[in-house]
Amino acid sequence: MLDDASTGRWGFDAGGAAARLRALLQTRFWLACALLGALALLLRLPTLSSRSLWLDETYSAWFASLPLRELSTRAPLYETHPPLYYALLKGWSVLAGRGEAGLRSLSVLASVLTVLALPALARVARLGAFAERIALLAGMLLAVNAASIAFAQQARPYALQALAGALAVFCAAMLVRVLAAPASARASAHATARAWPWALGLALAAGLTLWLHNTGVFAALGIFTGMTLGLCLATPGPRRPQALAVGAAGLGALLVWSPFMPMLFKQSAAMSHLAYWIRFAPRDVKSAWTVVAGAPPLHYPVALLVLTGFMWLWRRSRAHFWLMLCTMALPVLALAGYSWLVKPVFLSRLFLWLGPAGMVLTALGVAALPARLRAPAVAALLALSAIAVQGFYRSRTEGWRDLLQGFARDSRPGDLVLALPNEVQMPVAYYLPHGPAVIYLPGAFPAMGLARRYVSNPGAPAIAPEDSARLRLLLPGHARVWLIERHAELYDPDGLVMRELGRRYRLTRRIEGDGANIWLFEVTATSSSDADRWACRSCAHPGCA
Repeated sequence: MLDDASTGRWGFDAGGAAARLRALLQTRFWLACALLGALALLLRLPTLSSRSLWLDETYSAWFASLPLRELSTRAPLYETHPPLYYALLKGWSVLAGRGEAGLRSLSVLASVLTVLALPALARVARLGAFAERIALLAGMLLAVNAASIAFAQQARPYALQALAGALAVFCAAMLVRVLAAPASARASAHATARAWPWALGLALAAGLTLWLHNTGVFAALGIFTGMTLGLCLATPGPRRPQALAVGAAGLGALLVWSPFMPMLFKQSAAMSHLAYWIRFAPRDVKSAWTVVAGAPPLHYPVALLVLTGFMWLWRRSRAHFWLMLCTMALPVLALAGYSWLVKPVFLSRLFLWLGPAGMVLTALGVAALPARLRAPAVAALLALSAIAVQGFYRSRTEGWRDLLQGFARDSRPGDLVLALPNEVQMPVAYYLPHGPAVIYLPGAFPAMGLARRYVSNPGAPAIAPEDSARLRLLLPGHARVWLIERHAELYDPDGLVMRELGRRYRLTRRIEGDGANIWLFEVTATSSSDADRWACRSCAHPGCA
């Protein structure tokens, strides 16, 4: 029987009511997480299967079809990415299939898990009601982020790297939180014991980030530099347990990554000889912010709120200010410097992993606003995000599916089919596995070790003058010749293939795709010189100008 002390004057069970309130709040929190996950999933499903795979996605499908031994030994010698994503996709496609939706669904899953991880980790780590509200808002902003949605619909490693990067940043933030707390020797020993699980989590997440893309090195640089600066500049110490925990996490990440390191050195040596298609200019740094914010219309609103979030951190948690500043800025600046001074590898998609951290800072910025401005700020962000998402749904990608299916319908027995460059083999192998035989110029992928210029990877060489002689041997006896080409201006800037075809044939048809073209040439009685001039006028090829 309850006494007055436990039930109160009117028989009210205060302890039971508090327990029921906590249970209700917990149920509401997880219900909010479930709704957030459902929203993220629903926004990532439209156009998932209606869009054709673009070239890089067909690379993913091609590599995922290789044996695991090939993936881990020979493939990295002619591919510019680590093999982990392809191995994961290989296993995933057994369950989900090799259709467009099946291949892309692994990225969808990773993207939705990233959205859910923000609030779920705040609850699991017991960061308190304020942190949970910030995490829920950040999760909602990430759920409607147009860039996050776009890369969730690509069979590429970036959505998985965003998940791994988000986990790494969270573990780093928790490690800093634990190591910044102690003020006595006893507290320090307790904090050190609590730090090791977060150090282990950071090692695994950072190692996974490194395994998913070679530029993960720059992500690790930003995170570990930020932790070091935050602990050194904003905490009193003691330094020894801090150095041990951070150092152990770094060594652990290197240990996770170490099986790929020997292959990385060989891969880097091969990449150093590539004539990259990328042209970097300092203004391109802005494109990294586009991926974080979600779309160009959100550049300035998100930037202002992120700056406000940084101000909030500066006043309340200086160590986390330095961590987040280095995490957000250093990888972008370091990769920009590398692209400017060494090799132009700066691409906006390499910074998708910064999106979750950017949305957390945005949510902090919203919370730091006066109460009357918070709802309008969130409404404005959601409205701009909705416009950006609609723009993505209406956008187009390389239309290899329709392009190649149209070609397959119109081709005839006896037609000669050429493809330039040889990486066109990827979409052809995916969409026309039983179609007409294709001759890839200058050789089937991967054509390694040729004495010529390589462009996108060590398996895709450019056209050289000796290929003209090979074409002269191939062309006789064929009344019709098809040429499937993509970015011939990079692989055949002198127009050697087009000029050789123009000497013997007349261009009769051009099928245009987004980023790719298919040309049909037929025999003509025109003289060689006239055909050459006619072909150059009609095709407007850069090399024939």
